[in-house]
Amino acid sequence: MSRIFDGSIPVLEKALDMYLVRHSIISDNIANAETPFYKARQVDFEQELARAVETEEIGLSNSAIGGLSPQITQDARSELGQDLNTVDMDREMSKLTKNDVQYSAATQAIAKKFALMKYTISGGAGGN
Repeated sequence: MSRIFDGSIPVLEKALDMYLVRHSIISDNIANAETPFYKARQVDFEQELARAVETEEIGLSNSAIGGLSPQITQDARSELGQDLNTVDMDREMSKLTKNDVQYSAATQAIAKKFALMKYTISGGAGGN
């Protein structure tokens, strides 16, 4: 059975923040697709977030999740174009779509968590 106060809200909150950063970086890549010498960037945070969750679960840190920041790096999988630009529009659009789906899933999860809290606080009476 799922607990109401299981610590998932701070994790979802941090994930939402990171998805917003990723969206911004992908948007920058798309906006600079025609800029000579522009190097595509990427945001990685999933492994660090998972490690922070594990650290907090075993009691090693109280602020591992709160102190997490995104790792913004050049996209190593990008190939140089004729203008030495590394933006691949197909890949960027795919990453943007995937990020949108992940963001939507996280917002739905947090909304359901709050709905469960509201239901529990109201004594299961449906909020009346």
